[in-house]
Amino acid sequence: MKLVSIPCKWQPLDLWFLGDFQWAGAKQGGTALELLKQTIADALAAEAQGRTVRFVGLGDYTDFMSPSNRARLKSANLYDTAMDVIDHKALELTEDIYERALKPTVDKWVGLVEGHHLHELKDGTTTDMRLCEMLKARFLGTTGVIRLNFAVPSRKKPGGGISAVIWVHHGVGNGMTGYYPLTRLEKEAARWEGVDVFAIGHTTKKAAEWANKVYPRWRGGAKETDLTHRKIILLGTGGYSKTYIENAMQGQIPRGGYAEQKMLGAAIVGSPVVHIRPRYIKGHYSLDITAEG
Repeated sequence: MKLVSIPCKWQPLDLWFLGDFQWAGAKQGGTALELLKQTIADALAAEAQGRTVRFVGLGDYTDFMSPSNRARLKSANLYDTAMDVIDHKALELTEDIYERALKPTVDKWVGLVEGHHLHELKDGTTTDMRLCEMLKARFLGTTGVIRLNFAVPSRKKPGGGISAVIWVHHGVGNGMTGYYPLTRLEKEAARWEGVDVFAIGHTTKKAAEWANKVYPRWRGGAKETDLTHRKIILLGTGGYSKTYIENAMQGQIPRGGYAEQKMLGAAIVGSPVVHIRPRYIKGHYSLDITAEG
């Protein structure tokens, strides 16, 4: 788990969640590439309106190997030359999705978590880590907890500010219902304090739910004691990997991929965005955090 604190200016910030491309090359047709490119273009267009734009990576950027595939590859005990060829192909896919879609986002990421579909290279790194290098982004590993610390204009001391905290994981499980990510995150949110947004991908389901946590504030006598609320946002972050592809072929056989064979629901293609708006009302600084998508 990575804990990251990022200083932010006192201005609106849009946080876009991108993941689950499962890029396997242009010929495969399983990635909604044009929509991914349009989403990135729409996100970056907000900068012209005075908003800061940042991205969060949810994993499964390429579709090279699943965990079971990697286990079988390790047990095969291949020659070094064979492993070099496999490494080269895995990096080729990673570089391809970078060049085709992700290049405009360089240096605009708060971080990327790893997914299930990746390749472990001979040097001990992974294709997800290499993608982070290309994007000049932090690699968050399995789970990232990101503190976005907005510097309040009236506070001059270092560290002064108001924070939004984001919890990010690729996700697990294979729930078929549209609300599966939310039920999973409701359990996770119950274990954590001080987090504003919980986000997972994996199931390519885009969903959002708002919840409130209530805390008593014990300040002096009974008349000064009150309750404070913290709004929690739970997000399923969608994706760009299609379930059903017209005229899909495997070799010479008209055959769909894993999701179609398992009769899984059609993927929700696209990304949610979290809007963080600093505000000053009646002498108090705060952050307004909303989500759409």
